[in-house]
Amino acid sequence: MLRIEIAASDGQSHVNEDCVGHFGPAAWVIDGATGVGGRLTEEASDAAWLARTASRLLAETLEREPDMPTRDLLRAVMAQCGEALEQAKVREPEAAHELPSAAFAMVRVIDGEAEFTALADCRVAALDADGCPRLFGSSELDVHADRTLTAVRGLLAENPAMTSRDLHEHLLPGLQATRQRMNCEGGYWVLGTNPAAADHLWQERVPLQPGARFAVASDGFLRLVELFDVAGPEHLLAMAGPDDWAHWLTRLRDLEAEPGSLPRFPRVKVHDDASVIVCRWSGVPEEGGAAVE
Repeated sequence: MLRIEIAASDGQSHVNEDCVGHFGPAAWVIDGATGVGGRLTEEASDAAWLARTASRLLAETLEREPDMPTRDLLRAVMAQCGEALEQAKVREPEAAHELPSAAFAMVRVIDGEAEFTALADCRVAALDADGCPRLFGSSELDVHADRTLTAVRGLLAENPAMTSRDLHEHLLPGLQATRQRMNCEGGYWVLGTNPAAADHLWQERVPLQPGARFAVASDGFLRLVELFDVAGPEHLLAMAGPDDWAHWLTRLRDLEAEPGSLPRFPRVKVHDDASVIVCRWSGVPEEGGAAVE
């Protein structure tokens, strides 16, 4: 059984587009990609709608078929998300960049091992086979993100006082062009409404021992590690309760809000939704309830 020690998410706009969830021997984070076009649903955010719909469907499918292979599980969930969008949408998308999508990462205990699965830029912190803490996960999206950051650096070099809103306006055509490449050959693969993405998962397994700890995080929370460089995977794995979550979240928000933070640490958004689920394998199989937050 996975013992959930922290399941937390902090939004930074009118709606939180992240979602954390778990069921039995699986725990995940879904990071809805903020829209770069008009909304397709009547929800406040298509990205938030997708994250919560996918999380609910993951739990429901695992409850019905707990031994379903992860690739088949995600293929089924994305197919159902596509069906749900057909029911929820109020208009047809004008182009592919308007379709909702999300980054995803999950730890799942299966066949006596810890299986890590990722689509896009969510990650799993865990000990590797040599007992060293590291972040697991990789995606073709990383290449596109690097290109966007190069553009951000260029814009900030020209105008260090540029606001996040100004940046977004300058970057929007490029962001839309990148989003057009999601879930297609030669592009990048994300959780969304195209079941074919399940054939392009990043996965890795490590040996499992009782007491093993895992932390699944969205890229917003991973800024502590990957952007600001004030924490490592070992710090994520050491988190064990609300006080630890509050400490690191405060540290993150302070770093994001520091004067001069944007030109020093270039990024598209000054603040981002931040989520993490920290769990421990007890080694004791039990019936698992689901939770989505």
